[in-house]
Amino acid sequence: MKRIFGPLLAALALLLSFGGHKDPFPKDVFRSPLDVPLTLAGNFAEMRSNHFHAGLDLKTGNRIGLPVHAAADGWVSRIKVSPTGYGLALYVDHPEGYTTVYGHLSRFADSLGAYVKRLQYRERSFAIDTYPPRGRFPVKQGEVIAFSGNTGSSGGPHLHFEIRDAATEEPLNPLLFGLPVKDTRPPKIFRLKVYAAKDGSFARIERQSGPPILVRPGAPATLRVTRENGAYRLRDVRRIQAHGRIGFGIQTHDYHDGSNNRLGVFRIRLDADDETLFRSEVDRFSFAQTRYINAHVDYAEHERSRRWVQRSFLLPGNRLPFYRTENRGFLNVSEGMRRRLTYTVEDAAGNRARLAFEVEGTAARPVSVGDASGYAAVIPRARPAVFRREGLRVSFPAYALYEDLELRYQALPPKDGAFSRLHAVHDAFTPVHKSLTLDLRADALPKALRRRALIARVDPKGNVSSVGGAFRNGFLETRVRSFGTFFVTVDTLAPDIRPLNIRPGKSMRGLSSIRLRIKDDLAGIASYVGYIDGEWTLFAYDAKTGTLVHTFDGRIAAGPHTLSMIVTDRVGNVARYEAAFTR
Repeated sequence: MKRIFGPLLAALALLLSFGGHKDPFPKDVFRSPLDVPLTLAGNFAEMRSNHFHAGLDLKTGNRIGLPVHAAADGWVSRIKVSPTGYGLALYVDHPEGYTTVYGHLSRFADSLGAYVKRLQYRERSFAIDTYPPRGRFPVKQGEVIAFSGNTGSSGGPHLHFEIRDAATEEPLNPLLFGLPVKDTRPPKIFRLKVYAAKDGSFARIERQSGPPILVRPGAPATLRVTRENGAYRLRDVRRIQAHGRIGFGIQTHDYHDGSNNRLGVFRIRLDADDETLFRSEVDRFSFAQTRYINAHVDYAEHERSRRWVQRSFLLPGNRLPFYRTENRGFLNVSEGMRRRLTYTVEDAAGNRARLAFEVEGTAARPVSVGDASGYAAVIPRARPAVFRREGLRVSFPAYALYEDLELRYQALPPKDGAFSRLHAVHDAFTPVHKSLTLDLRADALPKALRRRALIARVDPKGNVSSVGGAFRNGFLETRVRSFGTFFVTVDTLAPDIRPLNIRPGKSMRGLSSIRLRIKDDLAGIASYVGYIDGEWTLFAYDAKTGTLVHTFDGRIAAGPHTLSMIVTDRVGNVARYEAAFTR
């Protein structure tokens, strides 16, 4: 009975979640949010650091202020203003069961903008996150609801546009909804990567020139490809021999008409003769799942070379919903076997690229995997664990890793400005999924400096950054989501406040705004507050540039005034700036 009704109930739930649509990706609901032709700077599930991109980045010709239209009838369900992330963002719910999201806006439509400003002054905060009641701001398809911009963590002017399942808030692939994005260009394939499983499996790659490449556990090989007559083949490879469980990865990107930006592909399939080893299809995911990108890609490859290689086999801790195959993607090879493998890479418009190659089975042979005695402990993936050394404690929750880890550790002498030794905890090439608790002993830290103390990370180039921390029982404790080299230090310097267009005694009559820039050398900015004549005053904050802007809007009358700006960093250092001006 369960086998009969299970699929029916799942289909009914899917139907109800989309307001009665039989097709979860209908082509007749949404219009373009812009008047200009749609060209893409980023697409759905394009790979980003620690996350998949959740929508489309629509180019605006490097301009700010293009009208942004409601993609369908609905109502404004959320308004968020942040100095990071999507910056000024608008969320519109639709009766069909979807939510559209519009991010990095420069401003909202007048009625929405006035509503937001009232909230900001009431809450005395630039950053707000509010959910208006359903009937407060109804919108019609095509209505101008905002204007495009470059706010938040945007790297340049564009409109970020999403379509979500309103019931789950999961982002959906907007290119499956029939938006007018011209795409006649197939994806491109750049590299193939070959892996051996951690059970003594291996591969041997004979090249046209040069010595053969031995692929063993922990030592994959990257192979270049070339395109001939519309198809891809391996370059400088005479044959691939293997024994045991072999995995593959592919570097591939999509491109759309009118854009040379590297985008994500929609579907990847790897076949061995008539058997499908692996198939992924990126139509939806949840924000809770997006960090699993670090299991989907070869994380070490990206950290070393900035190349996105997508695995075609699943690590034990990978929980992404993209995969459409029952096995884990490995090819099982034995002596005398010959398999023809074909990658088919496809975009959402149906354009395809293919790469074919062969693998020959060979006899098992001993393969040296090197000395494994260099690791300090084995950290299990599925159970909590604590790693301790003198002056160090690292606590791992269950499922913090994607596979069991042979953890490496080294204690190094202190550097200038450090109040502990340097603790090199594993390396920067292994991803961490859940936050680890890091405790460092700080016996050398004077009591007077405890409130200014923090844990810092130093990278291989010597750059130092803060990972925070609070002092408890002789230890500084913080949470981290990556490995690295850590030590205890202090930040005793107040933030810097630099006026950009104001100075004491200046007349601001001909200017539209007051502009300042703030930064902090280590701990980071925790808060800022601006006053004019002792009254809280709205200053918009752009975290990527450190810019504070107050736009004159009639609240400041003609005559003399006094500006006061107070900025505090994350360990309590405070900076103040004051200037008398006339308006």
